[in-house]
Amino acid sequence: MIRRLSLLLLILAASASAHTIGRYRAVPLGCEGRWALLRLFDLDGSPARLEVDTQTLRTRIATGTPPETSPCEASSRYLRLLRRASAAPHPLQNDGITHASQGLYLTTDLCPSSKKGYEERLYRSLITSFRHPVPVTLFITKRWIDKHPRALEELQAWNRKGRLAITWGNHTAWHHYHPGVPLEHNFVLSPEENLTADILELEKSLIRHGAIPSVFCRFPGLVSDSKAVAAVAKLGLITIGTDAWLAKGQNPKEGSIILLHGNGNEPRGVDRFFKLLHRGEIRGLRSLTELSLSKEN
Repeated sequence: MIRRLSLLLLILAASASAHTIGRYRAVPLGCEGRWALLRLFDLDGSPARLEVDTQTLRTRIATGTPPETSPCEASSRYLRLLRRASAAPHPLQNDGITHASQGLYLTTDLCPSSKKGYEERLYRSLITSFRHPVPVTLFITKRWIDKHPRALEELQAWNRKGRLAITWGNHTAWHHYHPGVPLEHNFVLSPEENLTADILELEKSLIRHGAIPSVFCRFPGLVSDSKAVAAVAKLGLITIGTDAWLAKGQNPKEGSIILLHGNGNEPRGVDRFFKLLHRGEIRGLRSLTELSLSKEN
């Protein structure tokens, strides 16, 4: 009862302090030093911008008049990964970067869900099993955020307290899905999709709730085509796939990008993660901001 009351107070406080976002827009990629400018917007009535460090891949929100920019260094780690993630071929499913040169990278998708709760057991297990802060990427949707404010606040509280080190990935705002419709006309390939608006709306939702969007994007259902990949790259985002979707029976290995669903829709994947963890097959995790490839372009 006390825990529920504490969470309720946190949610109310977060709602009362939610930021206002205006004139949110993507801008042509340009750099000031090692910082690449991605977005311009008004934050609580003042000019602000979203930037990424082209070497560490970490993003920040800066305020004030935007600086003059020049072309970014083509050999920077960020642009090398951006080129690799958007390069041909373009499969219908699982495009982008699916494997790294070393380490294990845990990613959890928070797609729209009718479930009241979420896989709280997964994140609590991370906190008790690994050294803090535990790196994890949340590919999140606005529809999930809107329906699960308590879960979002709990995740943010762990992040603020240094128990988790959350990278906030883009899984689009709306995550369109039509049961029974072929993949070629489903998810972001649905006829009603406006991918650029869908991605920017999710970023706005994160900033409104006090989170900083990353430069990583995962397509809903892992479905995309060459136009979708190009649209994401134009927005400065790195497409991330997976080679270890645990609920599908795929096994992680050195360099794997692990996919779990944190919304409660695939408990089988979380159960398999626990088995691997207890068998000592997952001994450490890395942040996607540490992503490196054996043959970066």
